[in-house]
Amino acid sequence: MKANTKKTVHITQFLSENSKRRKKNKRKKFVLHSSERETIVFKTEDEHPYLGIQMEEWGAANMRVLNHLLTVNDIERSEVEYYLAYTTRIFEFEESFEWNSVLNYDYHNRELQAEHGFKWGTYSPHMELQMLVPKRPKPSVPVQNPAPKEDCRIFKAKGACPFGDKCRYKHVKALPSNNSRQDATKNQ
Repeated sequence: MKANTKKTVHITQFLSENSKRRKKNKRKKFVLHSSERETIVFKTEDEHPYLGIQMEEWGAANMRVLNHLLTVNDIERSEVEYYLAYTTRIFEFEESFEWNSVLNYDYHNRELQAEHGFKWGTYSPHMELQMLVPKRPKPSVPVQNPAPKEDCRIFKAKGACPFGDKCRYKHVKALPSNNSRQDATKNQ
């Protein structure tokens, strides 16, 4: 295929203002330790221009990209179905692969599409195998909280707790004391 010099149109150019602001204001410095003499700061850099874009933001921006491509005649109306097939594939990828790897795939696919001019939705198993990271399986065993150490004050006072099983404190039923049993037997 012959290389093209067409400029790549990226999702980041068509994010909403709220999305751009949220992405821009993302915290990049984390104070790990601070004392009178020194402060240890952990700094992060966005490794990828698409990092942090949420699925719904990508979907809206992707439709704005399609509109832009139609307006500037970079895509023919007869090829819209291919672009929509590509969009569908991205959403299907999200079901099985980590979203950040799907974004990385989209970024590189757009770069290659602009460079080589292949039709949107062209199947590229090599890119899929190289870039898409399968989602990690969720643990099947529910994580249990450690046993509570303190008694529930509400349960102690009222004999019932409005939080029920979700209360973080122990619900211990008070046993009648030996003194009260002895007093009851003396009165008989």
